[in-house]
Amino acid sequence: MNKKAVVLGCVLLLVLLTLAGPVWGHTERTDGYYTLVDAEGRRIARTAHEVKKGDQYLTADNKLYRVEKVEENTAHLRFVREVNLEAAIAPSLVTRLASAVARLFPGKEEYVQGGNRPVAIYHTHSAESYVPTDGRASIRENGGIFRVGEALAQALRERGVNVIHEKTPHDPHDAMAYDRSRRTATELLKKNPIALLDIHRDAVPADEYADEINNTAVTKAQLVVGRQNPNMKANEAFAYQIKSVVDKKYPGFIKGIFYADGKYNQDLAPRLLLVEMGSHTNSREEAERGAAIFAAAAKEVLANPGASNRAVGAGATRALLWIVGLLAVGVAIYFAINGGFDKIRTGLGSGGGGNDVDTDQQSPKEE
Repeated sequence: MNKKAVVLGCVLLLVLLTLAGPVWGHTERTDGYYTLVDAEGRRIARTAHEVKKGDQYLTADNKLYRVEKVEENTAHLRFVREVNLEAAIAPSLVTRLASAVARLFPGKEEYVQGGNRPVAIYHTHSAESYVPTDGRASIRENGGIFRVGEALAQALRERGVNVIHEKTPHDPHDAMAYDRSRRTATELLKKNPIALLDIHRDAVPADEYADEINNTAVTKAQLVVGRQNPNMKANEAFAYQIKSVVDKKYPGFIKGIFYADGKYNQDLAPRLLLVEMGSHTNSREEAERGAAIFAAAAKEVLANPGASNRAVGAGATRALLWIVGLLAVGVAIYFAINGGFDKIRTGLGSGGGGNDVDTDQQSPKEE
């Protein structure tokens, strides 16, 4: 066998194995948490997610930081810039055009259509629980996180939103949990949801998420976007739009957006987001109230794809390109049937049809 063919075959096999490989690698600490600090040593956030160099964090007041190095339990951040959410999510002319065109071709871009499509909720870490209420941090196959997800679902239903709350367990809480929940997410996507939310809780001190709204104790929310993900920009836009609309009603309620190393199944869809509702050290009731507030405040984005034009932009642009491609093929077929391009060029060159050549536009040689 030709050696070049063997090498090429091995390379292709490696690529296929990489693409088809497991989606795990999104680990969380079980022995503590990371503290993210800026250049002056000020605490920016705490998280039980694995933190790696290159991860980013957008704070409640929209300051973006990048992780420069991680030393034991501390991640050192560099300030990048302030983010103007309104400017970041404003749909471009191309996006608006693509979305409008895609609406003319139902089924070619599933994330543009609205109707009565559901918001789907599921839980990768189905054992996650809240110690003050549930008695322990983990309850296999029946974690307190299910009740938090149901509080979110119920708040959306009360506002007329169709909701699917999937309670399939994906235990144990190990490195393969996202592989197992990927099957659930894939099945949910077959039901054409308008958005897909993976609801979790963090594992940090209670004050990281503790909040009070209308004199009632609640937990804040944190959004997580996977960096190793071809849909990252669309997922980021979706997160930005949620944060922007919630910020107007409850400033600071979304404590930040963590850009973590991994996919979190977000490569499956542009409107798939991981939401952390409190920590294991908060009470479940506080997390349930926080989830209801999150649902009420974010409803107009969660249930309305038109409010997320940039989030669907990539898909809508693909739809536009698909349509343009079909038009190009149609034009080519028409030309071929009617004598081809040569005949058309000949007709143009002869000045037929009264289209005289502008004698002022002569070539340099003729001059």
